[in-house]
Amino acid sequence: MKAGQQQQINVTQTLMMSAQMQQALKLLQLPLQELELYIEEQVVLNPLLEISVGEEEIEESDEVDAPKMDSEEQFEKEVSIDDKDLLILSQLDEDLRDHFSQTEYERNPTAEEAKYKTYLEQSIYAEPSLYEKLMEQIHLSFEQESERLIAEILIGYIDENGFFKGSLDEICQFHQLDKALTEEVLKEIQTFEPLGVGASSIQETLLIQLLTAKKEGTLAYTIIRDYYEQLIHNQIPVIQKQLKCSYEDIQQALDHDISKLDLHPGTHYSKIPNLAVIPDVTLRQEEETLVVDIERDYFPLLKINRRYLKLLDDPATTSETKHFIKQHLLSARWLMRNIQQRFSTLERIAQVLAVKQYHFFTNPNGLLTPLTMKTVAEELNLNESTIVRTVSNKYIFSPRGIHPLRTFFTGKYVSDEGEDLSTTTVKEAMLTLIEKEDKSHPISDEKISVLLKEQGIPCARRTVAKYRSLFNIGNTQQRRKFKSSACGEAVNEE
Repeated sequence: MKAGQQQQINVTQTLMMSAQMQQALKLLQLPLQELELYIEEQVVLNPLLEISVGEEEIEESDEVDAPKMDSEEQFEKEVSIDDKDLLILSQLDEDLRDHFSQTEYERNPTAEEAKYKTYLEQSIYAEPSLYEKLMEQIHLSFEQESERLIAEILIGYIDENGFFKGSLDEICQFHQLDKALTEEVLKEIQTFEPLGVGASSIQETLLIQLLTAKKEGTLAYTIIRDYYEQLIHNQIPVIQKQLKCSYEDIQQALDHDISKLDLHPGTHYSKIPNLAVIPDVTLRQEEETLVVDIERDYFPLLKINRRYLKLLDDPATTSETKHFIKQHLLSARWLMRNIQQRFSTLERIAQVLAVKQYHFFTNPNGLLTPLTMKTVAEELNLNESTIVRTVSNKYIFSPRGIHPLRTFFTGKYVSDEGEDLSTTTVKEAMLTLIEKEDKSHPISDEKISVLLKEQGIPCARRTVAKYRSLFNIGNTQQRRKFKSSACGEAVNEE
């Protein structure tokens, strides 16, 4: 046998995406709020870009003043920024600062202006986090420095929902703490605000809240302590049979005590903001026609900074500076082009939806027409992935209210009459049946499947179970509400 080396040539085909193409795909996915932030970020990075003040549009003269390139391919080459570019950028920005410093003057604020500024600054209030809230209470509850140090360590193991996510044995071993003292400190922390914080489970936090409210001997406390599993599975007759009490007593404990407890005591201090939904598309009905409007009010208007363009015609400008400006001019133009492409693609998709889902938008009881992204992609001569990116995280305002764009792309069922039905319509039919059911005898998934079939909608039992889970709806046992007569029978059976 001989050892040797051989050369082989393999030909592979790969798709290389330019920076401009990647930017175009990114802009397609961004909803309006994030698009605004992205544009502002690009303005900071590109000195040739400016945000136009007021309703001013990008002027044609910017295009006229732009330099002529030898060829389109050379002009649209990918941009790279090195240390030399950053030095040029610094010099150009210094030039601009010097220019504006000659035309503006500084003045000291009046006493009234200074007072108003102080008032505004003091009016700003930030809601404390759960960690900050607990740290404040440490110094009020513990006198010994050793206890405070242990409390600070334990608070670090409390998550954003207010639950203690640690093992006392491991914590004591890792931090070299006395276990008995650590347990006492943790019990004290569990008396802090918000009530129930520091528990290791939902059951424990409910018990702590009842203890703090001095309800240790109540029926509610007994149910949570001894019959928690039966409670979460809605096995009320079992609880009643074991406790030998009336249904009314259990219902009162549920309504007046247990229902008022906080399952996640720390979420009140969560820093997650509630973002308002801003529709990207608006549908207006004018007589028998739906008109598509793309939301642009939240989008900052961009223009090219002419000062930098004039440097290209200045003989004193170095070739390095001219190269730097041309690169950023290319980047600015690509950004504007990609933004317009985003709006254009979104408008074309919305126009298709206005036609395909016309009955839904114009009729208060209108049903969705089955429509897939592949169908729209073929009609607009676009890639299906482009449709997916465009409708992602975007909303439409229509005569029927605000809906996610993704809502209007559904699979289909074929009714017994041969009519196409969207999956959304099937889900709504299922929800209607559950809403109208007798809560003391909820209908099973099998029964729902039969009732849907009677309406001409073929839907298997397992499909009903899947849709029910999507809406976080419990099974038959979990949805059942017990009447006093039924519970009395359960007691008599004993």
